[in-house]
Amino acid sequence: MSRHRRISALLVDVPAGHAAQLSRVLDDAGWTARAVPVQGAEALSAALQRRGWDAVLYGGDGPLAVPSRKALEMVRLADPHLPFLAVSPRMRPGELAAILRGLPTGVPTVPDMAQLPAVLTRELEQARMRRRVGGAHKLLGAQQAIADHLAAGLEPSVLCDRVLATLCSALGWTFGAVWRPDGSILRCTSVFSAPGARTPVAELASATHEQTYAAGQGLAGRVWAFRRPVWVADLPGEAVRAGLVTAVAFPIALGDECVGVIELYAPDAREPNAEVSALFATVGGQLAAYFARRRVRARARRSFDGAAALIVALDADGRVEIANGTASAAFGFEEDDLVGRDWFAVAVPEPDRPAARAAYASLLDGTATTLPDTPGITWRWSPSRDPHGNGLGALGWGEPT
Repeated sequence: MSRHRRISALLVDVPAGHAAQLSRVLDDAGWTARAVPVQGAEALSAALQRRGWDAVLYGGDGPLAVPSRKALEMVRLADPHLPFLAVSPRMRPGELAAILRGLPTGVPTVPDMAQLPAVLTRELEQARMRRRVGGAHKLLGAQQAIADHLAAGLEPSVLCDRVLATLCSALGWTFGAVWRPDGSILRCTSVFSAPGARTPVAELASATHEQTYAAGQGLAGRVWAFRRPVWVADLPGEAVRAGLVTAVAFPIALGDECVGVIELYAPDAREPNAEVSALFATVGGQLAAYFARRRVRARARRSFDGAAALIVALDADGRVEIANGTASAAFGFEEDDLVGRDWFAVAVPEPDRPAARAAYASLLDGTATTLPDTPGITWRWSPSRDPHGNGLGALGWGEPT
C-alpha cells in the first residue's frame, strides 16, 4: 500500500461526477484526500499561488477548460516538481481526444480510475526524488553564494541583506527577516520579499520592519531566548492573510552567544529537513563568527587610531598602506585619507625629498637602519622583508618633538 496516505490535490477542469469518483477510489485505497476543484486559467493561477499541493489532476473538460499544454506550463512555473496527471477517461494515449487536447508527451494518463492510486504513488515518489536531488544543488549553490558574501568583507547590514536574499531566492522562501539585538529587544534590520509576491506580503514586510520583540516574544524572540531553531505551521493572522503557510527561524549564534535571528516564511507546507537545518546552523555560525571578528577589528582600530604616536606603514614604493588617525590629523588629512599617498610628498619638505627617497631605498636593501626625521616628528622605522630578504616596505612609529 502507498506510503503517501494524505494528499492535497488540485482538480483542474474535472467534472463533478468524475471528481467524486476520484475521491472514492482514493478513499477505498486508504488515502485521505483533500481535492479542490478549479475551472479555467484564472482559477488555476490563483490556486497555484496558494501552494501546498501534492499533485495536479487534469481533466480538461468544460467550456472554460485550460488547454493541457498551458495548464502544464502554469504548473511547472509554480513548482517544477509538482506531479501532473491527466485523469479524463476520454484521454487515452494515442486516441483522438488526447490528440485534440494536445496532451504533452510524457504526461501520465489515468483513463481507468482503478489505476489512480498506483500511478499517483509512483509520481509522488519520483517527485520526492527530484526535489531531493534538486534541493541538494540549491543548498550547495546557496552555501557557495553565502561564502562569497562573507569573503567580500561587507558591512554587517549589507551582508545580512544579501544572505537573506540568497536563502529566500535559492530555497523558495517568499518572505524573510533578520533580527539583531538592541539592548534588551530585537529589532528588524533586514527584510526580503520575493519579486512578484502578493501585495499582502509586501505589507507584511513593511509592518515587520517596524516591529520589535523582547526575549521569548514572537517567533524571533523565542529563538533569541532559547538559541534553538523553530519550525512552525501555526502562523499569526497577518502571515496567513499574506498566503504564508510555514515559518522557520534560526539563531545567528556562536557558542552560547546569540547575536541575531533569521526568520523565513514559505507559501507551502514544509517539514524540518536535516540538510536544510544543517545549512541554517552553518550560516548562523558563520554570520556570528563574522560579526565577532568585525567587533574585534573595530576595537583594535579604535585603539590604533587613539594611540598618541603617529603610526604609518609604507609599501616598497613609499606609498602609505596604513595610517592611524593621529598620523592623518598631524598631516592635515581626514581619517584614512592619508592611505595611498606618496609619503615623501606628504611628510618631507620638497628640497629634502630626493635624499629621503634614497635613504628609504637603503633602508629596504639593508644598507641603512633609519630615515631622517620629518619636521617636528622623531621617527623609528622597521623594514619588512619577504623570505628572500627583499624589502616589502616599512612600519614607522613617530612621536612629536
